[in-house]
Amino acid sequence: MVAEYAVGTGGDKGVSLLREGKAMLTTLRSGFERLDHEVVYPVAVRDFEAAVDKLSKESDAGIVIAPDEKLCELTEVVESNTVNLGCPSECVKICADKIQTTKILAEKGIPVPGIVSEEEMRRDDTRKRVFVKKPRYGCGSENVFILNGKENREDISFDDNHIVTEFIQGEDISSSVIAEDSFALPLTINKQFIRMEQERLIYEGGLVPYLIERDAEKKIMSISKKVVAMLNCKGYVGIDFVLGDDGTAYVVDVNPRPTTSIVGIARVLNYGVADLILRAKFGTLPREEEIKTEGCFTLKLTKTFLENLIKEKGLNE
Repeated sequence: MVAEYAVGTGGDKGVSLLREGKAMLTTLRSGFERLDHEVVYPVAVRDFEAAVDKLSKESDAGIVIAPDEKLCELTEVVESNTVNLGCPSECVKICADKIQTTKILAEKGIPVPGIVSEEEMRRDDTRKRVFVKKPRYGCGSENVFILNGKENREDISFDDNHIVTEFIQGEDISSSVIAEDSFALPLTINKQFIRMEQERLIYEGGLVPYLIERDAEKKIMSISKKVVAMLNCKGYVGIDFVLGDDGTAYVVDVNPRPTTSIVGIARVLNYGVADLILRAKFGTLPREEEIKTEGCFTLKLTKTFLENLIKEKGLNE
């Protein structure tokens, strides 16, 4: 069973998420089918959780892709009925909570944007600083805002459902990792295309793989493996970073589920994503030196971003 929330609910979260959901579902379904597995999945059902419950009982294994605030409960349903190919529900619960995740990683020495208190935010000496406000539970760049300047701070509401952090100037990238019980296998580093619309951040796709300086690549892969081990992640994990202008790689989000990057990874990696997910659960993952990529894949890249990327990196069209 591959249960993708946007497709399963008929796209009640919007056309953009439905498109991404279809791409992820198609990628995993095709990957499992190439390995001679029969794949079932819910489509436009009224009760997504009930559909997951029914299909997982009828399946030998299952994986769920869903928003952070729903993923833990749905993962528990899968775990009670069959073999869960995704992260354990305990891991999902922690990763869904951006405040808890940030605090855990910070305590373990992982670079993260600092959490900002209401008192600090209101101080006069912070008026020239920039901050990020986002839902404590949420996925992608939904409702992520940049707080900049005195004029938009007086109306800022602080509550338990949001997190405010420092804004880190740098490149938006992610890492993709497959983890088994005692080993985490880094797959690719990916470029994330983030557009600022007024004060809101909008995710517009990505480039897989994204080539960066070798030392920075080693640093990101090393941090990724540490994060996966700390949070007890299993299966596919996507970790969002900002590679700061100072060279520090800051972890800004941990996604304990397949992310949109798998659409590109499936086209450039010498191993199938579905195959690796099964190997992580039932077999043995390949060694790091066995992982190779050929070519690159761009998802939902607008003309403006393409022109900027070509100009910035000197890429051929």
